[in-house]
Amino acid sequence: MLPSPFTPQFLTQLEILRLRTRKEFLGAHTGSYSSPRRGTSLEFADYRRYTPGDDLRYLDWGIYARTDKLYVKLFREEVDLFAYVFIDASASMGYPSREAKYLPATSIGLALSYVVLANHDHVKLHLLQESGGAKATQFYRGRRRMNDCVNFATGATPGGPLQLAAALGDHLKKMRRPGKAILISDFLMPPSAYQPGLNLLRAFNLDIAAIQILSRQEVDPRFPNGSLALVDSETQQEIKYQWNADAHRDYQSKLAHHNAELRSFCHQSGIHYSLYVTDRDLSEFVFATLPAIGLFK
Repeated sequence: MLPSPFTPQFLTQLEILRLRTRKEFLGAHTGSYSSPRRGTSLEFADYRRYTPGDDLRYLDWGIYARTDKLYVKLFREEVDLFAYVFIDASASMGYPSREAKYLPATSIGLALSYVVLANHDHVKLHLLQESGGAKATQFYRGRRRMNDCVNFATGATPGGPLQLAAALGDHLKKMRRPGKAILISDFLMPPSAYQPGLNLLRAFNLDIAAIQILSRQEVDPRFPNGSLALVDSETQQEIKYQWNADAHRDYQSKLAHHNAELRSFCHQSGIHYSLYVTDRDLSEFVFATLPAIGLFK
């Protein structure tokens, strides 16, 4: 059974979308994404001189009339897309609760997966966790596999710490096909942790999108004034902290700086980036923000 955001109306709207790719990939079957191979789709690529045996339907008679030479039109072969959806399932994705952060993150991943499935392309879901090895689905194709995607993504419980580059490396060493990679995480880690992870995806010739997920409590925490004992959800390290209006402003300033650094790195690296705060309407984010950053055609 599909989770509550995935109403028939929502699914119908998703079906008109297509993931945008900025790279050319060699797919396995005929599809709707450009390949560097020459083929017979409707997307014109180039001309070459006619040689005996070429299909006469692709002769350009306009060039022949002007030059008295025979040229045939070449077209880009359009192929299917392989999409990889990586979902951070570390302990920080469970704050303040699994329902308030991790499940909204899966809803983003599942919405993108449905777009891929509805276009009859291939999608593979990955959970990024330190323990239990690299958990991933097989490649799914077609709308009927949506329930498999839902069961995989929503069946997990976020937990444990995460070394992003190491976790991604466990999954990427089994990768055989380039394609579109979508990384969904809170990115609540220093640049020295997320930059190697994103660079690793780039090294595998993947067209990348990074979607940052934060809960409202993380964006605008409402702690009572006074002494706090804050516990890191991943390391269990306890920090004593004095909370007041000044501390609140300082926290928001540092978070804004962190997010700006992440956004700037993604922009400079050719990575689509967007921030989703989990109390925001999912439809608005999917149908307004993601097309605006160029993730959809």
